Amino acid sequence: MIQSIPEPTKRRLVQIAQLLSQYMHEGTVKRITSKDLQSVTTWSDSLIRRDILLLGYKGGVSNGYDVQELYKAICDGLNIRHEKNALSTCCIVGLGRLGVALLENSIFEGSGFSVVAGFDSSVNRVEVLRSSFPLYPASQMETVIRQQHITFAVLTVPEKEAVVMGKRLVDCGIKGIVNYTSAVLPVSQDIIVENVSPITALTNIAAKLAD
Repeated sequence: MIQSIPEPTKRRLVQIAQLLSQYMHEGTVKRITSKDLQSVTTWSDSLIRRDILLLGYKGGVSNGYDVQELYKAICDGLNIRHEKNALSTCCIVGLGRLGVALLENSIFEGSGFSVVAGFDSSVNRVEVLRSSFPLYPASQMETVIRQQHITFAVLTVPEKEAVVMGKRLVDCGIKGIVNYTSAVLPVSQDIIVENVSPITALTNIAAKLAD
């Protein structure tokens, strides 16, 4: 199923799943219509309905979708783990100010992802910082990632270290990297990289506004 869903549709569905997860956590909304989703996302209701149909999900009725059922359908259709006992494991590489902000465990609560390790080139920083998960010197990255079967990494290192650290992560067996730096990571087609640097994001917005 996932192979037949276009990339823009996947991105929209992921955002819808995040919204539904929020509603489930708050317990405020039990059913939701495509019009409701349109008012939050600004995508047209017809586009939203088409995206949901591409999942093969046909649970919508005249009064909308059941929030929990739709959330599960999106997670199943996109192979997103959502059960508490089947979380995808992640690590944070780079514990500067941005990396430290991500040490707050509540950020990942209910997301389907579990951060199990953090790494930094500064041994002193690793020893001083406190976290709900273990922090290690970058020299132990290869060993820890392989031992704990970590799948994803969030890269927040200084720009000059990004390419080297990115290569090390790939060599460790990491399958996906969220790249908070503006460096271009030279990785293979087997590795998925999401570039979320504020500079990159702002440049993309500026380019769209210029169209």
